[in-house]
Amino acid sequence: MVPDLPVIIGICMGCQTNEWSKYDDRLLQAVDHGEVDKVSSLLGKKGVVATKMDSEGKTAFHLAAAKGNVDCLRVILTHGIDVSAQDLSGHSALHLAVRNNHIECVKRLLQSKCPVDSTDNAGKSPMHYAAANGCVASVQILCDQKCPINIKDLEENTPLLVAVLHGHIEVCKYLLDHRADINAKDANGRTPLMLACESTNFNMVDMLVRHGADLRLTDSLGHDALHFSKLSGNSQIINLLVSKMSQEPGIVSPTKPIQQSDVSSPRSSISTPMSAKGQVFFPDQGGKDEITSSHREYRDRLSDSTGADSLLDESSEAEHQEAIALLQAKIVSLTSQNKELQEKLQAKMNNETVMDISCDSYHSTQADLNLSNVSTQESTSPTVISENTDISFESQPEASISEHKLRQLEKTIDDMQLKLNESEAEREKLEAQIQSMLSRLQQSINVASLEDGSDLEVQPYGEEEDERQDKKQKANLQRMSHVEQEGMSEESHQETLLMLEELDTLRRNYKNILSESDRKDNEMKELQYQVDIMTATMANMLTLEKLKEVEKSYISLIEQINQEKTQLRDTYEEELEDMKKLQKELESRMEKASSDEDKEAMVKTIEELNKQVSELSLAYREAQAELGKARENAQEVSCDFIRKEEHVKLLQEVIEVKQQVENDFTGMVSQHAQALEEIGELKQLLQEEKRNSPEVAEYMQVIATLRDTTCSLEAERNELRVCLSSQESKLRALKEDVLHEKTVVQETMVTRKVFEELQASLEEEIGTLSSEIRNLLKEKEKLSNERAQVKLELTQVKGDRDLILSQLNTRELEINDYRIRYDKAQEDLLELKRFSENTSKIEEDKDKKINELSKEVSKLKEALNSLSQLSLSTSTPKRQSQQLEALQQQVKQLQSQLIETKKQHQEIVSVYRMHLLYAVQGQMDEDVQKVLKQILMMCKSQPQKM
Repeated sequence: MVPDLPVIIGICMGCQTNEWSKYDDRLLQAVDHGEVDKVSSLLGKKGVVATKMDSEGKTAFHLAAAKGNVDCLRVILTHGIDVSAQDLSGHSALHLAVRNNHIECVKRLLQSKCPVDSTDNAGKSPMHYAAANGCVASVQILCDQKCPINIKDLEENTPLLVAVLHGHIEVCKYLLDHRADINAKDANGRTPLMLACESTNFNMVDMLVRHGADLRLTDSLGHDALHFSKLSGNSQIINLLVSKMSQEPGIVSPTKPIQQSDVSSPRSSISTPMSAKGQVFFPDQGGKDEITSSHREYRDRLSDSTGADSLLDESSEAEHQEAIALLQAKIVSLTSQNKELQEKLQAKMNNETVMDISCDSYHSTQADLNLSNVSTQESTSPTVISENTDISFESQPEASISEHKLRQLEKTIDDMQLKLNESEAEREKLEAQIQSMLSRLQQSINVASLEDGSDLEVQPYGEEEDERQDKKQKANLQRMSHVEQEGMSEESHQETLLMLEELDTLRRNYKNILSESDRKDNEMKELQYQVDIMTATMANMLTLEKLKEVEKSYISLIEQINQEKTQLRDTYEEELEDMKKLQKELESRMEKASSDEDKEAMVKTIEELNKQVSELSLAYREAQAELGKARENAQEVSCDFIRKEEHVKLLQEVIEVKQQVENDFTGMVSQHAQALEEIGELKQLLQEEKRNSPEVAEYMQVIATLRDTTCSLEAERNELRVCLSSQESKLRALKEDVLHEKTVVQETMVTRKVFEELQASLEEEIGTLSSEIRNLLKEKEKLSNERAQVKLELTQVKGDRDLILSQLNTRELEINDYRIRYDKAQEDLLELKRFSENTSKIEEDKDKKINELSKEVSKLKEALNSLSQLSLSTSTPKRQSQQLEALQQQVKQLQSQLIETKKQHQEIVSVYRMHLLYAVQGQMDEDVQKVLKQILMMCKSQPQKM
């Protein structure tokens, strides 16, 4: 029969218990030893679930997948479990099966619809473990199930990156054939090609290059694949990458702003750092000297060659490629050092700006209230820095600080003037050397003109305009073409062209310096405007009356905060008591939640708890609103201090602008020094060309360009002197303004003792308030933790309730099915009762017929006896014997018919009784129902025939 509802509910509650039992231990042992029958029998026990964790976080389901026991896994899956269940480390059964290379288990789990894209606590998917193991079969199965192929873990590693790290080439090929991202980057910005170059795996590098890996990509430090190959020291990989770069002309090393043309062109290797669009900052002079020496070696190597035919030789090409590779490596290392130095400088500048900003005016109440607000959401380190620096800053008068900064400005300006004088002296020396060299060259040119009969004139030395310089450059180019026609060597022609280009770039750079000086003049004007604003704001300093008013407002604000604090404590204590009561009620209700009545009570208590939680949240929001109002009041009170803050901020802005001007001036000085160094290099180049080449016309062109550059340099020097004189006059005016402001500030400043007393009293009050606020915040955190625990318990209770309700619904559906079957069985029983009544009537009729037949038989016997007597008397003995035999045969036939009918009747009755018993027990089959219906139809048809 159908069981009652309380029994079903008890079974469901027993199934949902998470308590570890002895059957669970036996299940783990059976799975570990591979005992399939024992596993199936234990899973049939009450409360045994294959996904239940032991103290170590293991489950029977995960153990079967890790061991590769396919039969145990099949039995567990047939009993119906959560296939996506995870252990403590976040591994699913598919993770463990793939990691241990159990392919049959992987197939079985995927047939059971185990999620392919699930990740563990490290963010790794099953594809990551398959790539790490190098199992191509498991990778194929996962790709067929549409597992994400470019998924990244917490370290931003894709399966392709993992396969490259472990050196599995076949897995990498399969992943790339299925559209894996070949240029994916990890957390450090490294691509699979970089990792392969670092691991010195030539076959892997060759495969990645063939599949189209990008050689131009760089990591977070600016290093490309060629850099990693050079670090590994594998010559095969280096040659492969260099040949690939030479085949693709668009590929240039990403950290070489000097080279603008093709990598194999000699012009790019000889050009100076100033010839490029973006100037490279070298960290030391040694790196620059190395590059210049490599340039010279390469140039000498080209100059030793006899002509264009020798340059096209195979040996020269190999040396050319080696020199380019060396230059690329040096430039990559230098640019990486440049980036690191720039990052360090930016970090230092940021730290200096943070320290300057932290030295703002003393705004104690607002800073501490912001402390209480920020401590719950953000870190408190910036406020601690501001507190420590404010005290040291306010301990000194503002006037003394401004005087100290002005003295520093004067010292820096004096140093800059000394540096300028030194640079001018060096420049005059260089000019004298250039003039002596020019005189010698003029003499040699005059001698050459007398010998060749050519009329070469020395151009005058003086200042010229830009248009005239362009004309001269065009004339020089025409002369160069004429010299080429006469048979000048290609090497000297290229070198002269390069020198002309470098001189053009020098002239452009000095024009940029002039524009920067104009910009600095504008910045000085802005500085003067800010100083005027500062003088206007200095008049509005705080007085003693304002300080007293502020003190009164602080006292009133502190009283308000104390009142609100007491109110908040009362509310928090009430909430604590309510939460403790709720926890006790929950514990008592959880123990009594076994029957239906307790379940309804639990539902009611859960609703009440939800209401109470909402009320508590409203109270908490009201408390937060009150705190916000208090903070707004504090901000309104602190609005009186804005003028002083603005004054200090303006001072800081003036100091920052001054520092920027100093930095720009030092940059100009360094650029001037670089220009002088480049002039020296050009001088050396001229001397070398004078030694090597017999042609004199080239030197005339170089001399003309040098004259133009020296003229432009002198003009720019004069302009710089004018700018310096104007800036000095402006600084003097600023000094006078600051002295005037100093007198005004001393008149309006408050005495230091009064300020320190007020500061100490306010700091004590603020310290007490901050400590009390922190205590309140700790209590608030405790309450929030307890509230979170209550919420977790409520969610667990809700989850249990939902499970019970779902199981009740399933049981109710089963009960409805049983009721329908029960109604059908009752109908069949009624039909069978009718059939039994009909059969009883038929039996009675048959009994009557049998009695009648027996009576007829007895009558026939009597008649036979009488006939036998008559026949004995009348007929012969032969006839009598024949008649007796015939009558006896008829009697035997009738008796045999009676016996057969009785047997059939007994069989029908036994079958009928058996089916009645089955029907009463509720186990009637459809075939039996059909047979009974046929019997009923037969029984109904028999009386009709009768």
